[in-house]
Amino acid sequence: MDINEAKQILAEKDLTCVVFREERVYTSRERGIKPLLKLLDGEESYENFSAVDKVIGKAAAFVYVLLGIRRIHACVISRAALFVLENHKIDVTYDTLVEYIMNRTKDGRCPMESCVMNIEDCREALATIRGKLEELQNGGHEMSNRFFGEIKKNFGFGCMRLPMNGDAVDYEETCKMVDAFLERGFNYFDTAHGYLDGKSEIALKECLVKRHSRDEYLLVNKLTTAFFEKEEEIRPFFASQLEACGVDYFDFYLMHAQNSEYFEKYKKCRAYETAFELKKEGKVKHVGISFHDTADVLEQILTEYPEIEVVQLQFNYLDYDDAGIQGRECYEVCVKHGKPVIVMEPVKGGSLINLPEKAQQVFDELAGGSNASYAIRFAASFDNIMMVLSGMSNMEQMEDNLSYMQDFQPLSEKEHEAIKKVCAIFKEQDLIPCTACRYCVAGCPKNISIPDLFADMNAKKTFKDWNSDWYYMVHTQSAGKASDCIKCGKCENVCPQHLKIRELLEDVAKEFDK
Repeated sequence: MDINEAKQILAEKDLTCVVFREERVYTSRERGIKPLLKLLDGEESYENFSAVDKVIGKAAAFVYVLLGIRRIHACVISRAALFVLENHKIDVTYDTLVEYIMNRTKDGRCPMESCVMNIEDCREALATIRGKLEELQNGGHEMSNRFFGEIKKNFGFGCMRLPMNGDAVDYEETCKMVDAFLERGFNYFDTAHGYLDGKSEIALKECLVKRHSRDEYLLVNKLTTAFFEKEEEIRPFFASQLEACGVDYFDFYLMHAQNSEYFEKYKKCRAYETAFELKKEGKVKHVGISFHDTADVLEQILTEYPEIEVVQLQFNYLDYDDAGIQGRECYEVCVKHGKPVIVMEPVKGGSLINLPEKAQQVFDELAGGSNASYAIRFAASFDNIMMVLSGMSNMEQMEDNLSYMQDFQPLSEKEHEAIKKVCAIFKEQDLIPCTACRYCVAGCPKNISIPDLFADMNAKKTFKDWNSDWYYMVHTQSAGKASDCIKCGKCENVCPQHLKIRELLEDVAKEFDK
């Protein structure tokens, strides 16, 4: 028997799997992982056998590795399962590759694949699989989380865009948002010292830390490159962050905005080593990175520092196949290294909220949720996503986000198809992919509000009306125009999107500074 014959038998007899070698053949109609565990627990050896399977998730992939199978064809296989099999040098072919295996009711992820999503060791995976089977048989339905059981749900409050009254954070509105977030069962808050010019940390102290007990929330902060130049400056800066937030420890501490240039500085200053020391001292529970560069740089960082526990990535449907952002490739590096992913910019700084008219029509035809719901659920639908952050600025955004993340459902096939159409429409628009993080603004010697001018340019392309000209005038009344750029390049050095800002400002100047 060969693979093609086994595929034919699988289809004709409505089997779930066929395991074979020459004249020895094992078949089953039983769904799930159980038939493979029966083979593993039996007395016979299946070393160097081949297999054809209807559906292979990551859990099944681990069992096939332990069985010693050398060649596999899957009708449907998840990306995580494919990584496991290929990493163990198993010859794999498949008909359909999916991001994750769905459960039997098609309303969520397969619990068996979910339970091993952060595991790479086969024996450890097997123990987890058996434990999950026992849990399900006893009526358990909560997804286990090997590293981060303290996280209640996979949706976090990004505190980079808090509600403002002029230059001050609106504490009253922020308190309402914090309370609503916690009341609905969420507990993950993300900040950094540079957010809102230092106001984000203090706002969290006033609106979260002083008003809620420490066991109610997880607080995330970051070591940002602008605030240290040598190793001796890291601990004092860290201490100032604890004080600003009013806490004794951070649940997660991330090396901020890592790229090839910053990584060399962090290594030179022993920043990673210092963070790991802080973890040993109990001042940090988990150490990770936030990342803005190509997949090969991420591979280097995770290889050199395997102690890293999590990776925060820019990950959204528009950047997923983008050659510059490399969303897919970076995600796959994290899967390969067994690092859970925290998603930032799931709505791309708001770019996926206000859509071109043609793209909006695609989502309107679904008659479903908000534009944000499709973007955030897209990111949360991937197996290895631990957390999706949303930078909410008012209660309306908060309520919208909570409405679909409280009882999260992955995107349907119809919704995935709609997103593909929207992506194609965006590519036709040739818009500037700025997320309005505003890192470029602080150091601009001509005080050019670069993200606002890029937004004006995108609005001009998208809506073709007078509003963009009006807003360009507003954005340059007390700040520099695009034509004022002296091409110093400071903006490009800090841009997480690696935009050619100087060239783009020339285009903006041609459009508006006539």
